[in-house]
Amino acid sequence: MEKYEKLLNMLMDFNSSIRFAAVCNSTGDILWHSQRTGVKNKIPLSDTKKTLQRAVGAWQERSKVTDKVGRGLYVIAAYEKIKRITIPLDKGNLLFISVTNEPLQKTKNKSYGHLVDMGKIMSIVDFVNSAK
Repeated sequence: MEKYEKLLNMLMDFNSSIRFAAVCNSTGDILWHSQRTGVKNKIPLSDTKKTLQRAVGAWQERSKVTDKVGRGLYVIAAYEKIKRITIPLDKGNLLFISVTNEPLQKTKNKSYGHLVDMGKIMSIVDFVNSAK
């Protein structure tokens, strides 16, 4: 559990647009979570738990094609107000991150396409996973 606490703390410190982060097990039960101070949930935690259960099932389905396309790295679901990211971890656990998705400033049109910087997020995940 200490590993997951470290992971979530590093993620929250890395990027202020991360609103909420959690690690769940293979049945969708939350093992550890962190929420940015002053941020209100857009979705109740009970609904987030249901989302995690569906995400775990989706990752289990994706694993059936691993031999053809390789191991899944992450999935991003983008909505107008937030992005939800899921990343498979060791032992069938799953990392869930909710990130703000407000339009970029100083653009002529609304642009919801700004990136989450997945390279850095994956580097943090790899660093924590490799720590003993």
